[in-house]
Amino acid sequence: MELSVIIINYNTFQLTCNCIQSIQEKLIDVDYEIVLVDNASVECDPTLFKEKFPNINLIINPVNTGFTGGNNTGIEHSKGEYLLLLNSDTQLINNAPKICLDYIKQHKEVGMVSCQLTYPDGRIQYTTRRFRTIGWELLEIFPFYKLMPKEKREHLMLHHYFDHQSFANVDWVWGAFMLFPRSILAQLPKKKLSDDFFMYCEDVLWCWDFKQLGYQIHFLPQAKVMHVHKGSVSKDKWLKIRTTSIRNHAKFMKKFYPDLRWYIFAAIYYPKQYGALWIGKLFKKF
Repeated sequence: MELSVIIINYNTFQLTCNCIQSIQEKLIDVDYEIVLVDNASVECDPTLFKEKFPNINLIINPVNTGFTGGNNTGIEHSKGEYLLLLNSDTQLINNAPKICLDYIKQHKEVGMVSCQLTYPDGRIQYTTRRFRTIGWELLEIFPFYKLMPKEKREHLMLHHYFDHQSFANVDWVWGAFMLFPRSILAQLPKKKLSDDFFMYCEDVLWCWDFKQLGYQIHFLPQAKVMHVHKGSVSKDKWLKIRTTSIRNHAKFMKKFYPDLRWYIFAAIYYPKQYGALWIGKLFKKF
């Protein structure tokens, strides 16, 4: 088996069906399997997926293990030499997995490849990022980057500064589309994707782990996927999710930047949520 496409479903039956249908229509010239992990959904009987798509490998979790747990479960039940983690609220626009697979096979220094994601109306999603550093923060607060040539500025800053129309060597990408060799997992500390986070910020951590092993992460704009974004999340839960994401990013920074830099990050990056508390901690340092 060349490629395993791993999808996590949690109460997104129709979106997930659309995703699987797009794979069957667009993914060609690759020996692949689809591994669908249902994370204790209550929307409908998950066996309906098997009735609609008999060839998929359906794993039914008795409890919700989150995005990280679901992907690790899917990986355990997969056979592919390469793995594609694909959000349930995506649809292939072109043969994006094949494009990324061919590329990563030819570039052994690359540990992960991602694609161009767009909203349903065609707007591009800003999915490429840099790990936060004090220099990065200062560069954004005091916009000296505006003095740089446009192309250099875009690739230095990424995110919304980058038009996502050209190749980029990045620090981390969204977890909606991540393609990488299975062999890398054996090199990770836990021999699987880090499970520090149940959901949100796990993509940052996974990319961090890959980069620590010396691998590069590349963005390929020619590989295109539509991403509903928040499609698996109800509006009333979004505020809670946003808060969880902020806290997880803070935990990530505290773990990998445990010295004074973490307090500077906190004061700069989360002034409304935690600024007063962490600024107080900053003064206690002296």
